[in-house]
Amino acid sequence: MLQQKLLLGGWALSFVLALLSGAVVAQGVLRDTRTGEPVIRLDLSKLSDWSSASFRVWGQGTYTLFISSVNHDPAFIGTPFAGTFEVEVIAPDGTSYFQQSYSGTAIEHVLPDNYGDTQLAMLELEDWPLRPWVVKARVIEPDEHFKTAFTEVKLWKQRYDPGMGGLMNYAMIVPAAVFLCIALASSLWLAVIGSKIPSILTLIVFLAALTLFVA
Repeated sequence: MLQQKLLLGGWALSFVLALLSGAVVAQGVLRDTRTGEPVIRLDLSKLSDWSSASFRVWGQGTYTLFISSVNHDPAFIGTPFAGTFEVEVIAPDGTSYFQQSYSGTAIEHVLPDNYGDTQLAMLELEDWPLRPWVVKARVIEPDEHFKTAFTEVKLWKQRYDPGMGGLMNYAMIVPAAVFLCIALASSLWLAVIGSKIPSILTLIVFLAALTLFVA
């Protein structure tokens, strides 16, 4: 009985420390991968119907709407986009929050050597995350010169740049892994002597951590 109590206490402590350390790591991963921020693939060389992506607005923030192109074909590098595309942001109630058509002469987006992007607008959004927003885009007038480019329209929230301090998020991987392994070992031993709940909770967290990094 005493052994079980000690194991349960050790598991609980290591499990909580693993969760706290893992939360710091997850914060850095989600920040740097921009998880949940909408990206729409556009082929600027072809006329297209609307393509859309949904996203959530967490409180109040400033969002940058921009178009980016990746190109590795040297044939038309530096050629300005001569077509037209349209972007619309739709609020959760179905109304149009923002809508704008962009022609090449207005935005000066050119076919880059490797990567290039052009800012389209700055949007101030405020909402709570249970209500889905939608951003959509379409090509109205294509430009054949951009057939070699991989182009995307993105709506990214402006975030605080942590600088070197952001490395702390990833430095916490080591303690998170150590505490999780201790919790897993303790929970498996507890399962052997009768209590399976700690092992179930620990395995759920372990699988969630694997999913976060594999994805």
